[in-house]
Amino acid sequence: MEKLFIGRQPIFDRSNQVYGYELLFRNGFHPNEAVFDDDHYATATVIHNSMMGLELSDLVGSAKAFINFPESFFEPEVDPCFSSNRIVCEVLETVPVTEITLAGIRRLKQKGFPIALDDFVFKKEFIPFIRLADIIKLDIENVNPSKIPLLVQKIRGVASSRTKILIERVETKEVHKICLEAGCDYFQGYYFAKPEIVTGQQLSVSKLHLFELLRNLSEPDISLDKLEDIVSKDVGLMHKLVKLAVQHRTAKMPEFETLRQVLVLFGLKRVQSWASMISLSLMDDVVPEVFNIARTRAIFLRLCAQHEKLVNPESYYLTGMFSLLDVILKKPMEELLKGLALNDAIVQGILKEEGDYGRLLKMIKSFERSDSDDLEETYRYLYVQALKESHDTQEVM
Repeated sequence: MEKLFIGRQPIFDRSNQVYGYELLFRNGFHPNEAVFDDDHYATATVIHNSMMGLELSDLVGSAKAFINFPESFFEPEVDPCFSSNRIVCEVLETVPVTEITLAGIRRLKQKGFPIALDDFVFKKEFIPFIRLADIIKLDIENVNPSKIPLLVQKIRGVASSRTKILIERVETKEVHKICLEAGCDYFQGYYFAKPEIVTGQQLSVSKLHLFELLRNLSEPDISLDKLEDIVSKDVGLMHKLVKLAVQHRTAKMPEFETLRQVLVLFGLKRVQSWASMISLSLMDDVVPEVFNIARTRAIFLRLCAQHEKLVNPESYYLTGMFSLLDVILKKPMEELLKGLALNDAIVQGILKEEGDYGRLLKMIKSFERSDSDDLEETYRYLYVQALKESHDTQEVM
């Protein structure tokens, strides 16, 4: 298990309603401190922690999440692995104006991502960025308040009529009033709220499995079967991928039953971005015995489903893998499953041991308690096979 830290500071509109939250890299409990030397690592960690660790809805509710992005994020081969309906991409002030970054910003806008310019300083070379921006964030820490209206007017003269202006470091009522009168749209600073730290737990991921996934993703002829095989070995990878996939799922799509459904929904390029994001943010990991139990359950349920010729054996594997999420994440199972868009039969099987999913889960729990005298010999054999296969997988981790 890993401890997660993420900072957040609210952003308010002209009516003092929360419009969004800036999500900030933090590696400890202090809300104003972050130790890192690499913007890429900080961004990857914020994305990872807010979408694959904590629930984004718990962090920002229905509001927008503002996240800083470095120059590399705007390169042509990068395909965002997260949904555009919740995220505002903040272009860091260190990102240069080049043909590549301009093309990257246009590509993100076409995908529906709002673009914000972070810590903006008005310079002639930034005019191409201004014309593409949906939101311009002005840091007024070193600006005389009387100059704010002129600065806003200067930006309005270049930007699109739809561009919003967000003032950072609003720390007094007087400055807020000046910004309102200047026609600014959004506000962020100590006058409203200081940054706070949100913490949580997340599943560890085997580095060997992750690196195996990254290595295979670099192959030109990687197959869906191979991807499924690698991800299915690790409950942490599976859980993170399903959580992220929920953001891309529309109401018309069926609920998830198998890992393959999730991989097909994502596509190869997004899986590559997702795996790279995890690898950048990966902390030290420990694989506790409970992970081995979850994997054994998954294998056993799939073997039983194949033996009984039940529909979709892979859905039984997923059921087994997720049957101990509450133990691993130390949160109520009902709350965890609610955010994963799983087929209701799987959910009821895990929560209430109903249907075939629940029956087979109940069966393997009997084996785990050594209370299986009344079970058929075939299932004893399948349990031994599941233990062996799980052990073999653990050996190569």
